[in-house]
Amino acid sequence: MRRTYRVASVLGIPVMVSPTWFFLAALTTWILAVQIFPGWIEDQPRPVYILMALASAWFFFGSIILHELAHSVVAKLYRIPVRSITLFIFGGVAHITREASRPLAELLMAVAGPVMSALLGGVFFGVWWLAGSNTHRPIDAVIVWLAFTNIGLAIFNLIPAFPMDGGRVFRSLLWLLTGNYHRATLIAAWSGRIFGWALMAAGAVSLAGVDVYITEGYLGGAWLVLIGVFLENAARQGIFQNRVVRKLQAYQASELMLRNPPVVDAGMSLAALARGVMDLNPRVCYFVSEHGRLAGILSHFQIKSVHEALWDSTTAGQAMIPSAKLRAVGPAQPASDVLMEMETDELTHLPVVEGGQVLGVIGRDRILGVLLQAGYLRTA
Repeated sequence: MRRTYRVASVLGIPVMVSPTWFFLAALTTWILAVQIFPGWIEDQPRPVYILMALASAWFFFGSIILHELAHSVVAKLYRIPVRSITLFIFGGVAHITREASRPLAELLMAVAGPVMSALLGGVFFGVWWLAGSNTHRPIDAVIVWLAFTNIGLAIFNLIPAFPMDGGRVFRSLLWLLTGNYHRATLIAAWSGRIFGWALMAAGAVSLAGVDVYITEGYLGGAWLVLIGVFLENAARQGIFQNRVVRKLQAYQASELMLRNPPVVDAGMSLAALARGVMDLNPRVCYFVSEHGRLAGILSHFQIKSVHEALWDSTTAGQAMIPSAKLRAVGPAQPASDVLMEMETDELTHLPVVEGGQVLGVIGRDRILGVLLQAGYLRTA
Protein backbone atom coordinates (compact mmCIF):
# COMPACT_ATOMS: atom_id res chain seq x y z
CA MET A 1 0.00 0.00 0.00
CA ARG A 2 2.99 2.30 -0.26
CA ARG A 3 2.20 3.56 -3.75
CA THR A 4 -1.38 4.44 -4.56
CA TYR A 5 -3.25 6.23 -7.33
CA ARG A 6 -6.01 8.77 -6.85
CA VAL A 7 -9.11 7.83 -8.81
CA ALA A 8 -11.83 10.01 -7.30
CA SER A 9 -12.84 12.29 -4.46
CA VAL A 10 -15.97 11.88 -2.32
CA LEU A 11 -17.01 14.67 0.08
CA GLY A 12 -13.54 16.09 -0.26
CA ILE A 13 -11.88 12.79 0.72
CA PRO A 14 -9.50 11.36 -1.91
CA VAL A 15 -10.24 7.80 -3.02
CA MET A 16 -6.99 5.95 -3.72
CA VAL A 17 -6.30 2.59 -5.33
CA SER A 18 -3.34 0.39 -4.47
CA PRO A 19 -1.87 -1.77 -7.26
CA THR A 20 -2.68 -4.80 -5.09
CA TRP A 21 -6.39 -4.01 -5.48
CA PHE A 22 -6.30 -5.00 -9.14
CA PHE A 23 -5.48 -8.57 -8.09
CA LEU A 24 -8.50 -8.61 -5.78
CA ALA A 25 -10.74 -7.12 -8.48
CA ALA A 26 -9.58 -9.66 -11.05
CA LEU A 27 -9.92 -12.57 -8.61
CA THR A 28 -13.42 -11.49 -7.55
CA THR A 29 -14.56 -11.12 -11.14
CA TRP A 30 -13.10 -14.50 -12.14
CA ILE A 31 -14.70 -16.39 -9.22
CA LEU A 32 -18.08 -14.81 -9.94
CA ALA A 33 -17.91 -15.47 -13.68
CA VAL A 34 -16.54 -19.01 -13.50
CA GLN A 35 -17.87 -20.48 -10.27
CA ILE A 36 -20.67 -18.60 -8.53
CA PHE A 37 -23.01 -17.31 -11.20
CA PRO A 38 -22.86 -20.44 -13.43
CA GLY A 39 -23.90 -22.42 -10.35
CA TRP A 40 -26.81 -20.07 -9.65
CA ILE A 41 -28.19 -19.69 -13.17
CA GLU A 42 -27.42 -22.39 -15.70
CA ASP A 43 -27.29 -22.36 -19.50
CA GLN A 44 -26.31 -18.71 -19.93
CA PRO A 45 -23.74 -17.66 -22.55
CA ARG A 46 -20.29 -17.00 -21.16
CA PRO A 47 -20.40 -13.25 -22.02
CA VAL A 48 -23.50 -12.97 -19.80
CA TYR A 49 -21.63 -14.45 -16.84
CA ILE A 50 -18.72 -12.08 -17.48
CA LEU A 51 -21.03 -9.04 -17.62
CA MET A 52 -22.75 -10.20 -14.41
CA ALA A 53 -19.37 -10.58 -12.71
CA LEU A 54 -18.12 -7.17 -13.86
CA ALA A 55 -21.31 -5.43 -12.71
CA SER A 56 -21.20 -7.22 -9.36
CA ALA A 57 -17.53 -6.37 -8.77
CA TRP A 58 -18.15 -2.73 -9.73
CA PHE A 59 -21.02 -2.32 -7.27
CA PHE A 60 -19.24 -4.38 -4.60
CA PHE A 61 -16.20 -2.11 -4.53
CA GLY A 62 -18.51 0.90 -4.62
CA SER A 63 -20.15 -0.57 -1.51
CA ILE A 64 -16.72 -0.84 0.16
CA ILE A 65 -16.08 2.84 -0.56
CA LEU A 66 -19.43 3.74 1.03
CA HIS A 67 -18.55 1.54 4.03
CA GLU A 68 -15.27 3.43 4.54
CA LEU A 69 -16.97 6.75 3.78
CA ALA A 70 -19.35 6.13 6.69
CA HIS A 71 -16.35 5.80 9.03
CA SER A 72 -14.87 8.95 7.54
CA VAL A 73 -18.02 11.08 7.86
CA VAL A 74 -18.37 10.25 11.57
CA ALA A 75 -14.67 10.99 12.08
CA LYS A 76 -15.04 14.40 10.43
CA LEU A 77 -18.07 15.13 12.61
CA TYR A 78 -15.70 14.75 15.57
CA ARG A 79 -13.18 17.02 13.82
CA ILE A 80 -10.78 14.17 13.15
CA PRO A 81 -9.10 14.65 9.76
CA VAL A 82 -9.39 11.87 7.16
CA ARG A 83 -6.47 11.66 4.78
CA SER A 84 -7.95 9.27 2.21
CA ILE A 85 -9.90 6.10 1.48
CA THR A 86 -7.79 3.38 -0.11
CA LEU A 87 -8.82 0.20 -1.90
CA PHE A 88 -6.24 -2.58 -1.58
CA ILE A 89 -5.92 -6.37 -1.71
CA PHE A 90 -7.94 -6.98 1.48
CA GLY A 91 -10.75 -4.53 0.68
CA GLY A 92 -10.65 -0.93 1.81
CA VAL A 93 -9.44 1.30 4.61
CA ALA A 94 -10.12 4.87 5.68
CA HIS A 95 -6.91 6.64 6.70
CA ILE A 96 -8.16 8.49 9.77
CA THR A 97 -5.24 10.52 11.04
CA ARG A 98 -5.70 10.06 14.77
CA GLU A 99 -7.63 8.07 17.32
CA ALA A 100 -10.80 9.35 18.93
CA SER A 101 -10.38 11.15 22.25
CA ARG A 102 -13.50 9.61 23.82
CA PRO A 103 -14.91 6.07 23.81
CA LEU A 104 -18.31 7.14 22.46
CA ALA A 105 -16.67 8.75 19.44
CA GLU A 106 -14.63 5.59 18.87
CA LEU A 107 -17.78 3.47 19.13
CA LEU A 108 -19.74 5.56 16.63
CA MET A 109 -16.84 5.75 14.18
CA ALA A 110 -16.31 1.98 14.31
CA VAL A 111 -19.94 0.92 14.00
CA ALA A 112 -20.72 3.35 11.15
CA GLY A 113 -19.12 1.12 8.49
CA PRO A 114 -20.98 -2.12 9.34
CA VAL A 115 -24.24 -0.17 9.66
CA MET A 116 -23.70 1.23 6.16
CA SER A 117 -22.99 -2.26 4.77
CA ALA A 118 -26.11 -3.67 6.45
CA LEU A 119 -28.20 -0.81 5.03
CA LEU A 120 -26.80 -1.43 1.55
CA GLY A 121 -27.69 -5.11 1.90
CA GLY A 122 -31.23 -4.12 2.79
CA VAL A 123 -31.42 -1.72 -0.13
CA PHE A 124 -30.31 -4.41 -2.59
CA PHE A 125 -32.86 -6.84 -1.15
CA GLY A 126 -35.50 -4.10 -1.49
CA VAL A 127 -34.57 -3.50 -5.12
CA TRP A 128 -34.79 -7.24 -5.79
CA TRP A 129 -38.23 -7.41 -4.19
CA LEU A 130 -39.47 -4.41 -6.18
CA ALA A 131 -38.13 -6.04 -9.35
CA GLY A 132 -40.33 -9.07 -8.77
CA SER A 133 -38.12 -11.35 -6.62
CA ASN A 134 -37.30 -13.49 -9.64
CA THR A 135 -34.53 -16.08 -9.22
CA HIS A 136 -33.97 -16.96 -12.88
CA ARG A 137 -32.81 -13.67 -14.39
CA PRO A 138 -29.14 -12.65 -14.46
CA ILE A 139 -29.87 -9.22 -12.98
CA ASP A 140 -31.61 -10.83 -10.01
CA ALA A 141 -28.55 -12.98 -9.31
CA VAL A 142 -26.36 -9.87 -9.31
CA ILE A 143 -28.66 -7.98 -6.93
CA VAL A 144 -29.07 -10.91 -4.54
CA TRP A 145 -25.29 -11.53 -4.48
CA LEU A 146 -24.68 -7.87 -3.66
CA ALA A 147 -27.30 -8.01 -0.88
CA PHE A 148 -25.82 -11.12 0.73
CA THR A 149 -22.25 -9.86 0.29
CA ASN A 150 -22.91 -6.51 1.99
CA ILE A 151 -24.73 -8.15 4.90
CA GLY A 152 -21.91 -10.70 5.17
CA LEU A 153 -19.40 -7.86 5.14
CA ALA A 154 -21.25 -6.15 8.00
CA ILE A 155 -21.33 -9.33 10.07
CA PHE A 156 -17.67 -10.21 9.41
CA ASN A 157 -16.52 -6.70 10.31
CA LEU A 158 -18.35 -6.87 13.64
CA ILE A 159 -16.22 -9.81 14.85
CA PRO A 160 -14.49 -8.41 17.98
CA ALA A 161 -10.98 -8.68 16.58
CA PHE A 162 -8.89 -5.49 16.47
CA PRO A 163 -8.23 -3.64 14.17
CA MET A 164 -11.45 -4.73 12.46
CA ASP A 165 -14.52 -2.60 13.11
CA GLY A 166 -15.82 -5.07 15.68
CA GLY A 167 -12.47 -4.96 17.45
CA ARG A 168 -12.70 -1.18 17.65
CA VAL A 169 -16.25 -1.47 18.99
CA PHE A 170 -14.91 -3.96 21.54
CA ARG A 171 -12.11 -1.54 22.50
CA SER A 172 -14.50 1.39 22.86
CA LEU A 173 -16.74 -0.63 25.19
CA LEU A 174 -13.75 -1.75 27.27
CA TRP A 175 -12.52 1.84 27.34
CA LEU A 176 -15.96 3.02 28.43
CA LEU A 177 -16.14 0.42 31.22
CA THR A 178 -12.56 0.67 32.52
CA GLY A 179 -11.74 4.27 31.71
CA ASN A 180 -8.32 3.05 30.57
CA TYR A 181 -7.61 3.49 26.87
CA HIS A 182 -4.29 1.65 26.92
CA ARG A 183 -5.63 -1.42 28.71
CA ALA A 184 -8.62 -1.54 26.36
CA THR A 185 -6.32 -1.31 23.33
CA LEU A 186 -4.07 -4.09 24.63
CA ILE A 187 -6.98 -6.48 25.25
CA ALA A 188 -8.64 -5.70 21.92
CA ALA A 189 -5.37 -6.06 20.02
CA TRP A 190 -4.70 -9.46 21.56
CA SER A 191 -8.19 -10.54 20.50
CA GLY A 192 -7.18 -9.55 16.97
CA ARG A 193 -3.97 -11.58 17.14
CA ILE A 194 -5.83 -14.64 18.38
CA PHE A 195 -8.43 -14.30 15.62
CA GLY A 196 -5.64 -13.93 13.06
CA TRP A 197 -3.99 -17.13 14.30
CA ALA A 198 -7.37 -18.88 14.14
CA LEU A 199 -7.85 -17.85 10.51
CA MET A 200 -4.33 -19.00 9.63
CA ALA A 201 -4.97 -22.37 11.30
CA ALA A 202 -8.32 -22.78 9.51
CA GLY A 203 -6.68 -21.92 6.20
CA ALA A 204 -3.88 -24.41 6.78
CA VAL A 205 -6.39 -27.16 7.65
CA SER A 206 -8.38 -26.31 4.51
CA LEU A 207 -5.23 -26.55 2.40
CA ALA A 208 -4.69 -30.02 3.88
CA GLY A 209 -8.04 -31.06 2.39
CA VAL A 210 -10.20 -30.88 5.52
CA ASP A 211 -13.61 -29.20 5.24
CA VAL A 212 -13.65 -26.18 7.58
CA TYR A 213 -17.14 -25.07 6.42
CA ILE A 214 -16.28 -21.37 6.09
CA THR A 215 -14.33 -21.96 2.87
CA GLU A 216 -13.41 -24.71 0.46
CA GLY A 217 -10.62 -25.52 -1.95
CA TYR A 218 -6.99 -24.51 -2.07
CA LEU A 219 -7.79 -20.94 -3.09
CA GLY A 220 -10.14 -20.41 -0.12
CA GLY A 221 -7.62 -21.91 2.29
CA ALA A 222 -4.79 -19.74 0.98
CA TRP A 223 -7.01 -16.67 1.23
CA LEU A 224 -7.81 -17.44 4.88
CA VAL A 225 -4.11 -17.75 5.64
CA LEU A 226 -3.36 -14.40 3.96
CA ILE A 227 -6.18 -12.61 5.79
CA GLY A 228 -5.04 -14.16 9.08
CA VAL A 229 -1.46 -13.01 8.53
CA PHE A 230 -2.65 -9.50 7.68
CA LEU A 231 -4.93 -9.22 10.75
CA GLU A 232 -2.34 -10.68 13.14
CA ASN A 233 0.31 -8.28 11.88
CA ALA A 234 -2.06 -5.29 12.11
CA ALA A 235 -3.07 -6.24 15.67
CA ARG A 236 0.61 -6.64 16.63
CA GLN A 237 1.29 -3.17 15.23
CA GLY A 238 -1.59 -1.89 17.36
CA ILE A 239 0.12 -3.26 20.49
CA PHE A 240 3.41 -1.64 19.46
CA GLN A 241 1.76 1.72 18.77
CA ASN A 242 0.04 1.52 22.14
CA ARG A 243 3.42 1.09 23.83
CA VAL A 244 4.81 4.03 21.88
CA VAL A 245 1.92 6.30 22.87
CA ARG A 246 2.28 5.34 26.54
CA LYS A 247 5.99 6.12 26.43
CA LEU A 248 5.54 9.50 24.74
CA GLN A 249 2.71 10.54 27.06
CA ALA A 250 5.29 10.66 29.85
CA TYR A 251 6.92 13.67 28.14
CA GLN A 252 5.56 17.17 27.61
CA ALA A 253 6.40 19.33 24.62
CA SER A 254 8.34 21.73 26.87
CA GLU A 255 10.69 18.92 27.91
CA LEU A 256 11.71 18.07 24.35
CA MET A 257 11.61 21.47 22.64
CA LEU A 258 14.57 23.53 21.60
CA ARG A 259 14.27 26.80 23.52
CA ASN A 260 14.76 30.12 21.78
CA PRO A 261 16.04 28.86 18.41
CA PRO A 262 17.86 31.52 16.40
CA VAL A 263 15.71 34.00 14.46
CA VAL A 264 16.83 34.84 10.93
CA ASP A 265 15.54 37.20 8.28
CA ALA A 266 13.50 35.69 5.46
CA GLY A 267 15.84 37.24 2.90
CA MET A 268 18.98 35.47 4.11
CA SER A 269 20.40 32.85 1.76
CA LEU A 270 20.57 29.19 2.67
CA ALA A 271 24.30 29.32 2.03
CA ALA A 272 24.78 31.84 4.86
CA LEU A 273 22.64 29.75 7.19
CA ALA A 274 23.84 26.27 6.32
CA ARG A 275 27.50 26.20 5.29
CA GLY A 276 29.64 25.48 8.28
CA VAL A 277 26.65 25.51 10.60
CA MET A 278 25.30 22.18 9.31
CA ASP A 279 28.67 20.56 10.04
CA LEU A 280 28.57 21.70 13.66
CA ASN A 281 24.84 21.17 14.20
CA PRO A 282 23.29 18.75 11.66
CA ARG A 283 19.87 19.33 13.28
CA VAL A 284 19.91 23.11 13.10
CA CYS A 285 16.54 24.87 13.13
CA TYR A 286 15.69 28.55 12.63
CA PHE A 287 12.67 30.73 13.19
CA VAL A 288 12.25 32.87 10.07
CA SER A 289 11.16 36.48 10.59
CA GLU A 290 9.69 38.83 8.02
CA HIS A 291 8.85 42.44 8.85
CA GLY A 292 9.28 41.64 12.53
CA ARG A 293 6.76 38.77 12.57
CA LEU A 294 7.17 35.01 12.59
CA ALA A 295 6.99 33.90 8.94
CA GLY A 296 7.89 30.23 9.29
CA ILE A 297 10.36 27.58 10.39
CA LEU A 298 13.47 26.45 8.54
CA SER A 299 14.99 23.19 9.70
CA HIS A 300 17.74 20.93 8.40
CA PHE A 301 15.06 18.95 6.57
CA GLN A 302 14.09 21.94 4.42
CA ILE A 303 17.72 22.94 3.90
CA LYS A 304 18.70 19.45 2.75
CA SER A 305 15.75 19.34 0.36
CA VAL A 306 17.45 22.11 -1.66
CA HIS A 307 20.50 21.10 -3.69
CA GLU A 308 23.64 22.71 -2.29
CA ALA A 309 24.40 24.28 -5.66
CA LEU A 310 21.21 26.36 -5.20
CA TRP A 311 21.88 27.50 -1.63
CA ASP A 312 23.31 30.87 -2.72
CA SER A 313 20.25 31.73 -4.79
CA THR A 314 17.60 30.33 -2.39
CA THR A 315 16.39 32.40 0.56
CA ALA A 316 15.17 31.20 3.93
CA GLY A 317 11.73 32.54 3.05
CA GLN A 318 11.60 30.39 -0.07
CA ALA A 319 12.67 27.15 1.65
CA MET A 320 10.87 27.51 4.99
CA ILE A 321 7.62 25.96 6.13
CA PRO A 322 5.27 28.98 6.21
CA SER A 323 3.65 29.81 9.53
CA ALA A 324 0.22 29.36 7.91
CA LYS A 325 0.97 25.65 7.58
CA LEU A 326 2.17 25.28 11.16
CA ARG A 327 -0.02 24.20 14.06
CA ALA A 328 1.27 25.52 17.35
CA VAL A 329 1.30 23.21 20.37
CA GLY A 330 1.21 24.06 24.06
CA PRO A 331 4.14 23.40 26.42
CA ALA A 332 2.10 20.90 28.48
CA GLN A 333 0.92 18.94 25.43
CA PRO A 334 2.03 15.27 25.54
CA ALA A 335 4.73 14.33 23.06
CA SER A 336 2.41 11.62 21.68
CA ASP A 337 -0.13 14.27 20.66
CA VAL A 338 2.61 16.43 19.15
CA LEU A 339 3.86 13.54 17.01
CA MET A 340 0.31 12.86 15.87
CA GLU A 341 -0.09 16.53 14.86
CA MET A 342 3.11 16.21 12.82
CA GLU A 343 1.95 13.01 11.14
CA THR A 344 -1.44 14.53 10.31
CA ASP A 345 0.02 17.55 8.51
CA GLU A 346 3.30 15.91 7.41
CA LEU A 347 5.43 18.37 9.39
CA THR A 348 8.87 17.93 10.90
CA HIS A 349 8.80 20.82 13.40
CA LEU A 350 6.13 22.69 15.39
CA PRO A 351 6.40 25.87 17.44
CA VAL A 352 5.62 25.62 21.14
CA VAL A 353 3.46 28.59 22.13
CA GLU A 354 1.97 29.83 25.40
CA GLY A 355 -0.09 32.97 25.76
CA GLY A 356 0.76 34.00 22.21
CA GLN A 357 4.49 33.84 22.93
CA VAL A 358 6.74 31.39 21.11
CA LEU A 359 8.75 29.46 23.70
CA GLY A 360 10.64 27.16 21.38
CA VAL A 361 10.34 24.55 18.65
CA ILE A 362 9.95 20.79 18.87
CA GLY A 363 11.20 18.52 16.12
CA ARG A 364 10.13 15.07 15.04
CA ASP A 365 13.71 13.85 15.50
CA ARG A 366 13.65 14.84 19.19
CA ILE A 367 10.51 12.75 19.74
CA LEU A 368 11.87 9.81 17.78
CA GLY A 369 15.06 10.08 19.84
CA VAL A 370 13.02 9.25 22.95
CA LEU A 371 11.72 6.11 21.26
CA LEU A 372 15.21 5.23 20.06
CA GLN A 373 16.61 5.50 23.58
CA ALA A 374 13.75 3.35 24.89
CA GLY A 375 14.60 0.64 22.35
CA TYR A 376 11.37 1.00 20.39
CA LEU A 377 13.22 2.02 17.23
CA ARG A 378 16.38 0.78 15.62
CA THR A 379 19.08 2.86 14.00
CA ALA A 380 19.38 2.45 10.27
